[in-house]
Amino acid sequence: MAVILEKPELRVYEIRKQQHRKMVIILLLLSLLITAILIGGIFYIISNKKYTGYEVLNSTSKSDTGSAKYYSYGGGYIRVSRDGIMAVDESGHQVWNDTYQMKDPQIAIKGEYACVSDRGSKLLQIYGPKGAESSLQTEYPIIKSVIASQGATAVLLSGKNEDYIRYYSKEGKRLAERRTLEKDDGFPMDFSISSDGTKLVTSYVYFNKGKLSNKITFFNLGRLGKNYTDNIVGAYDFGQTLVPDVEFINNNTVCAFGDDKYSIYSMEKTPEPVFEDTFKDKVKTVFYSENYIGFVLKNEEAGNNNQVVVYDLNGKVKFRENTDFDYSSIRLNGKEIVLASSRDWLIYKMNGKVKMSCHFDKEIADILPESGRNGYIMVNEQTIDEVKLK
Repeated sequence: MAVILEKPELRVYEIRKQQHRKMVIILLLLSLLITAILIGGIFYIISNKKYTGYEVLNSTSKSDTGSAKYYSYGGGYIRVSRDGIMAVDESGHQVWNDTYQMKDPQIAIKGEYACVSDRGSKLLQIYGPKGAESSLQTEYPIIKSVIASQGATAVLLSGKNEDYIRYYSKEGKRLAERRTLEKDDGFPMDFSISSDGTKLVTSYVYFNKGKLSNKITFFNLGRLGKNYTDNIVGAYDFGQTLVPDVEFINNNTVCAFGDDKYSIYSMEKTPEPVFEDTFKDKVKTVFYSENYIGFVLKNEEAGNNNQVVVYDLNGKVKFRENTDFDYSSIRLNGKEIVLASSRDWLIYKMNGKVKMSCHFDKEIADILPESGRNGYIMVNEQTIDEVKLK
């Protein structure tokens, strides 16, 4: 038998029903707020946690000489010495190796590819994910070599009163060449290639009315560049500011590091100035990643103190801190600045807080960032250790 509510009773029922709905919504919103606060609190604690030590997850015996150098490669590292090269994965297992004889090996790495050249000599080696791709002898001594993410390699060569930039495929086939005369074009300071291998930037110093001047030139090696003379799509004169370092920070961003200023250019196809800044203090060190550019500035009036400044690619300051840390290496790892010496380790977060500070019991040769949160590769005299902050 159905129960029929009278109008007053029906009104009370509807009011209670609405109140119940409101209470459920309020409790739900309160629950979500509390959950958000808890998650935010946990994230804040984790992101602002300060570490004072590390634990060794894996250790490999080191048998090479002190002349060997180590570089991040994939999740592991590459070891380079005068007599060979070896790639190791994140588990400490050898991926590939090769032998050669070089007096002054220099390496460039981009993704899965690497090139090693003998600076001042003529040997060039190109490596891929499975090891050696090609080996070739250049006609002239090598000044510098750079590599793109697909293995294409550009080499700067020093001839007699002339210089060359030669472009090779990963198999060692010569694809292109640019020749410059020292009396007309000046002397090469540096050059860099984009990660896709289609763009090039050079820095040359030359005499202008008896004074040294510096010019950077941009090349497009793709289809667009064919519409321009010698593939030159842009050039900027820096006057008497010397530019010893030009870099493709990422595939479409170039930074020219001068002795008293730096300039950022966007270069999807042709270069466009983005930002320029002049330094009052002496530039001691330059470091960068795909998203940030960093400088260590030496303030002569502040004694031993250095100032570490990090900019984004629009020239906005993201980090600025004075420090007396006597570093031997400084790197950007994501949104962190990693400083290390043979006895100490310091990591800053972009918000200026110290994430890690510790002193070593034994001398450390280098510390390389590893893939994964808080993972690093520590190189010392006897072992190579995979470590995690704690």
